[in-house]
Amino acid sequence: MPLPKLDSTGQFFEQWWSTQGEWVEQPNQRRGGESGVLRTTTEDGKVIYIKRQENHIYRDIFHPFGQATIIREYKAYCALTKAQVNVPKLIYCGVQNKKAILVTEALDGFIDLDSWMEQNQGQPFYAETLNKILTETATMLAKLHLNKLQHGSLYGKHLFVKAETNEQPLVEVALLDLEKIKKRNTAKEAALHDIPKIKRHSLLNSEQWHFFVNAYEQAFGSKLPKLHQ
Repeated sequence: MPLPKLDSTGQFFEQWWSTQGEWVEQPNQRRGGESGVLRTTTEDGKVIYIKRQENHIYRDIFHPFGQATIIREYKAYCALTKAQVNVPKLIYCGVQNKKAILVTEALDGFIDLDSWMEQNQGQPFYAETLNKILTETATMLAKLHLNKLQHGSLYGKHLFVKAETNEQPLVEVALLDLEKIKKRNTAKEAALHDIPKIKRHSLLNSEQWHFFVNAYEQAFGSKLPKLHQ
């Protein structure tokens, strides 16, 4: 299904901006502006997240006068969808004057990798299911990096999984927090920036880490000795 186009006309902007819900990330001052995230439920029962930003911009060589950071995140959704990386369903993205909105559908049944490990450790078939999760995660991240895309903040809490511990586990994985996604010159640069962060910012022990790295190298298609250091 194609992603919705960026709404720069303001046709549906006020409707989304005025939508009420529960703050899951209270509005805070960042990048000289304000950013926060609401959670609410649609009439058909779907949980959605609404990121609202005002005067929240970034600057680079292509946008020296600044551009809404939500536009960069929207472009990341487009790039990851093209790369066949599983991300939350994008419902709406719009910009009007100094305000910007990004609306996504909740990942039903998914939890972050660290929480899954904490909740399921000691369960029957835990090791087998975790290995399946790590293999699927490695494959997903290899797709990301082979498209020369770098996540920039790849922690265990940004790797989401949906799985039950059983003898033949069915596993789904997804990637969240796409605000810092950017293009790199090579796939290797993206990989060597992202993958070590998982080692430093997740609950994987040494044995699990080496299993993950080996699965990643197989999906990536080449050895990366720095990941074994």
